[in-house]
Amino acid sequence: MNARNVNARPESNKVLVERLLPSTNDDPTDRATAWSEWYGNGGRSSVMAFIRAQNNTPELDADILQEAVITAYAEVERGRYEPRDGIPFAAYVKGIARIKIREARRRARRLVPLNDAAEFEDDRPQLETVVERHEQRDSLRTGLSELPPDRRQVLEGYLKGHTTAEIAQVLGMSEESVRQHKSRGLRSLRRMEILAAHL
Repeated sequence: MNARNVNARPESNKVLVERLLPSTNDDPTDRATAWSEWYGNGGRSSVMAFIRAQNNTPELDADILQEAVITAYAEVERGRYEPRDGIPFAAYVKGIARIKIREARRRARRLVPLNDAAEFEDDRPQLETVVERHEQRDSLRTGLSELPPDRRQVLEGYLKGHTTAEIAQVLGMSEESVRQHKSRGLRSLRRMEILAAHL
């Protein structure tokens, strides 16, 4: 019975990941449900534990988590994630979180020493990376136009690389209000992508 339980979990994780993918699940509502299940059944806690151990930036762990999850969601919806045997989906999201932490470090330092530059390189050509970032930003900006003004301004500040404190100062609101607008705005953008898939 123990052997059966050990084997059941990887199979159920594999099925859940297949439900996340547009290539294997053409139902956007079920994909959203699968994300909620992944997030609530260990995905959030696993990625958050990783972020807490790695994040030595001024950005809050919860902000890094939100950024990593929304980026993972967008990448998966665009078909840019391919499952690999023996590698859990959380490892993919942790990889994105690692990148978000590095970006936060760069924002905090504003300059990257030359000896650290190699650490930020990836295997893809630089032009392809730039194009992908522009595509992601264009997609987010389309959704931004549908948000209330305060929420849109908070997310626009976030897209420009400003910290929560900087956004709060510019918009004349508390950091807690900025975090709430950011959280609700990202949730709205996720819902909009799901709705767009119906059209």
